Amino acid sequence: DTLQRLREAFSTGRTRPAEFRAAQLKGLRRFLQENKQLLQEALAQDLHKSTFEAEVSEIRISESEIDLALRNLRSWMKDEKVPKNLATQLDSAFIRKEPFGLVLIIAPWNYPVNLTLVPLVGALAAGNCVVLKPSEFSRSTEKVLAEVLPRYLDQSCFAVVLGGPQETGQLLEHKFDHIFFTGSPRVGRIVMAAAAKHLTPVTLELGGKN
Repeated sequence: DTLQRLREAFSTGRTRPAEFRAAQLKGLRRFLQENKQLLQEALAQDLHKSTFEAEVSEIRISESEIDLALRNLRSWMKDEKVPKNLATQLDSAFIRKEPFGLVLIIAPWNYPVNLTLVPLVGALAAGNCVVLKPSEFSRSTEKVLAEVLPRYLDQSCFAVVLGGPQETGQLLEHKFDHIFFTGSPRVGRIVMAAAAKHLTPVTLELGGKN
């Protein structure tokens, strides 16, 4: 079972060290660099994006997010001291950031590289194991993400799941430790309702203006 395998990998502490997180992020960057033409062709087939648009709106944004995470990874992982009061003067008071565990990312069709990989960067940088569900409507890009991307990441801690609404619904029946969804408010409500059954925290990106 894929989810059980990922949970077991997380429970070993494998994803926690900064070195492991950085290696995954660097692998993600190599994926973009070594498969740029493949991604550009897939985006042209799926969305008729020009090479320039694919580069600027999809690939470079993803690369920038990776570089940001690599530059700040160790500082993000540090404990944060918090102020003490009279009652806690003798205590050790700090905030420690812990990985969620198993994260589900459900991505949309309109920016199928950018809006898939940017959440993935955050999840990997935070030391999580990830199940990635690309959009079935961007079929060529979905195929690249499913067949090529896993070669660049530790597959004991990462998996891609394919399918449409039925498969996504079945996936949401399982317990995750965080769910990141980008898409419509209608589907966002479905995701939130499914997550509520397990008290799973969610991040819902349901539209915006630019």
